[in-house]
Amino acid sequence: DSPAMVENRYANAPSKTNKKEDDILFSPELLAMYYSRLFPFHLLHSWLSYDPLQQNLDFFSRREFSFTIMNDGEEIYLRYNSFSNQADLQSSILSKRPVKIDIGAIFDRAPKDKKAIADGTIQTCQRELVFDIDLTDYDEIRRCGCSGANICNKCWTMMTMAVKVMDQGLKEDFGFQHVAWFYSGRRGVHAWVCDETARTLSNEARSAVASYFEVNLGTDKN
Repeated sequence: DSPAMVENRYANAPSKTNKKEDDILFSPELLAMYYSRLFPFHLLHSWLSYDPLQQNLDFFSRREFSFTIMNDGEEIYLRYNSFSNQADLQSSILSKRPVKIDIGAIFDRAPKDKKAIADGTIQTCQRELVFDIDLTDYDEIRRCGCSGANICNKCWTMMTMAVKVMDQGLKEDFGFQHVAWFYSGRRGVHAWVCDETARTLSNEARSAVASYFEVNLGTDKN
């Protein structure tokens, strides 16, 4: 599975716009200001450590982070970053100023040490159960005039309904308790199921949970 994206945008439903996504301007200065003044390093570290009593200090250090950085107008994707603590994570982000941060899985060893391992193999131990819901999935039944990345308050109602249905289903039908919802930054929402039982699901079990929520939109089977 692709790691879920953490994007540096506000978490409110945007107004309807006709701008293309490629028209969004990139400002290194504003990005640096965002990371130095606003980025929630403590909250991110606290969440991904799952260790309020600090009894398993190496857990966070085995989490993979991937950065997308800009270099002379070209995107460079950096995988297998890992950090011992919040200070190391903060220092790296402030230095690299990634335009995108991907949160990966927990491995059996620190991902940054991958090249030092004889066979170069690290095994996934845990990963959150993540759902990505995009409004583009609803294009066939959007009647507000929006399509693609364009969003208005009318079609955003579909995201609201999707969140309510999935949140209830994940908690009542599957027994999960810790479900975090995030605005994806563009045209939808991400659900992160963080229970330990969810983080240790097999690929087959993950597919079964995902299939449970599948709906064929725009057909006579709806």
